[in-house]
Amino acid sequence: EGRVLKKHTAKEAVKIIIATAKDYNRLLENKNFIFIYRNRLNNQIEYFETVFLPRHFQHLCGVDYINPDNGKVIHNSTDFYNRTLNNELSHKEIKLREDGTTNLKLEALPKLVSFVQFSKITVAYNGCRPRLSVERLVGTTNYCLGFSKEGKYYMPSSCLLEDIRNLGDHPSQILAVLSKKNNASEQVYSEIRYVAKGVPLNKIKMSNNLNQMINLSNYKGK
Repeated sequence: EGRVLKKHTAKEAVKIIIATAKDYNRLLENKNFIFIYRNRLNNQIEYFETVFLPRHFQHLCGVDYINPDNGKVIHNSTDFYNRTLNNELSHKEIKLREDGTTNLKLEALPKLVSFVQFSKITVAYNGCRPRLSVERLVGTTNYCLGFSKEGKYYMPSSCLLEDIRNLGDHPSQILAVLSKKNNASEQVYSEIRYVAKGVPLNKIKMSNNLNQMINLSNYKGK
């Protein structure tokens, strides 16, 4: 707990947000990721799917997008993202939240681009933080990414420099992460992004449903 968080100014916040948006655009935008994990409670192989769309980016920043002329909040997260990508976002167009959540998110935001490397454990959120609105988290003992369910997919909604074990019960090991483009022509996950050490991915007993969703032809098994 003893870490002292830097309090960012709006100008510093915009710098961090713009740098991360470029990475988000290059590495995550319009991609689906599937997380395959072993449920610690019943030992079953389970999975969940996530999607990273342009409109999800603002959630991760913990700032309000405002009209600089009247201070009113603009509810248009796609516009926020596009202005950020085009280097047009001004520090006068954002408002840092007074509850301190903005600083927490901004500290963790630059690690977003390498979240797959940090995705060793997953938990269902146990509701221990009143202001944290997520349903599931992936991460490690010092970083996690929170997701909220929207339709069939989980969408990214919070980056935290926090031990994932504090946020959920029964931490379960992530066995593999695969990705695909979020479009109709790519139905199957075939890009293997992470496989846990010592896990023979092609020998795991998976449900028929999961087997049909992934393609392991690129898998170089140990």
